[in-house]
Amino acid sequence: MRTDTADLTTRSKIRDAAIDLFGRHGFANTTIRDIAAAAQVSPGLVIHHFASKAGLREACDRHILGISSQRAVEKADVASLQRMMAEYLSKPDTYMAETAYIRQAIMDDSALGDSFFDALVAMTEDMLEAGIANGSIRPIEDRRATAVVLATNSMGMLVLGRHVARSMGQVEFGVATVNLLGVPVVDLYTHPLYADDRFLVAARAAIQTAAETEEH
Repeated sequence: MRTDTADLTTRSKIRDAAIDLFGRHGFANTTIRDIAAAAQVSPGLVIHHFASKAGLREACDRHILGISSQRAVEKADVASLQRMMAEYLSKPDTYMAETAYIRQAIMDDSALGDSFFDALVAMTEDMLEAGIANGSIRPIEDRRATAVVLATNSMGMLVLGRHVARSMGQVEFGVATVNLLGVPVVDLYTHPLYADDRFLVAARAAIQTAAETEEH
């Protein structure tokens, strides 16, 4: 008879193996047998703990989203952001499986893929709320839309990682690429790209004109 602690350890071992394989090979191309072999357990034990591959995928999603949720809120705190960046740059291998998994989840055309992106948008909105509350982020007119844009930008960096790295003269998207992009990305969020609000005024006017035209 296994103890609860042993069961939890086995579940974690299977889940972590699944995260690694799903991230490297995709969800459709990874089988229960592949995961069982990587976790050094039987396929039956995988089914015992997660019922199905879909159940295992949901457990992996919850785990990754739980980690990402905590980090999203921490990004609104300057000291926490600096610590997180330093940790990533010093131990990039510990983030590789997680990053690869997120990339696959975003590209997955499924209900779970949709739910994963929706959760990332919600976490980004939480980060904005936390930043506005502590004064590190200015008040934002449409927080939901801004969260969608920020999440899309972040995920686009992952999905297009190979092209991003190549454009920066790197072989692959890793620490070297992050070192090159880190400051420009934060600088872009810190200082407005446009020198004044003329483009903002023009965009609002164009949208208002289109709305009025549709009404008539």
